[in-house]
Amino acid sequence: MVTSAARLIPRPDMSERHTILIDASRERVWEALTGMSADDVPLAKPLFAARSLVSRLVHGRTPQPGPGFTPLVVDPGREVVLGLIGQWWRLGRSQDVPVGSLETFEAFDRPGFAKGTFAFSLADEGGRIRLTTETRVVATSPDALRAFRPYWIVIRPGSGLIRRLILSAVRSRALRS
Repeated sequence: MVTSAARLIPRPDMSERHTILIDASRERVWEALTGMSADDVPLAKPLFAARSLVSRLVHGRTPQPGPGFTPLVVDPGREVVLGLIGQWWRLGRSQDVPVGSLETFEAFDRPGFAKGTFAFSLADEGGRIRLTTETRVVATSPDALRAFRPYWIVIRPGSGLIRRLILSAVRSRALRS
């Protein structure tokens, strides 16, 4: 099955995927996923704090919250794909672009940026649900890719940890619902 994230960014410059099996119904997993909040993943807060500290040390300022993730595709019970456009590697000097819609995301091609998707998909597997999270990023120009690559190398372990923590939190919520 080709996911919506794969259709949006078919040839990512960087990607990461994590999965977990959950012994719960699709409805319970979906409800747990869509009911998540930052409080459900408390260990992620120190990672975001570390990013802010690096920004303060390197650029003398904390990154300002950008437009954030925009829902691009929501197929209830099956998948959700969130999108983001920016220059995250610039930390406190990032120019993030409001996405607004799926069409805006797809059409954006201004050089010097990266487009990213953060997706979750649910699949039946032997009476359980396989919940997969996938991050896909594509640079809009060679210079953006050169700038993004070192940032990805540094943040990827923490980013992957956050994704695994989210999957575990979803499983915990689904099993106690």
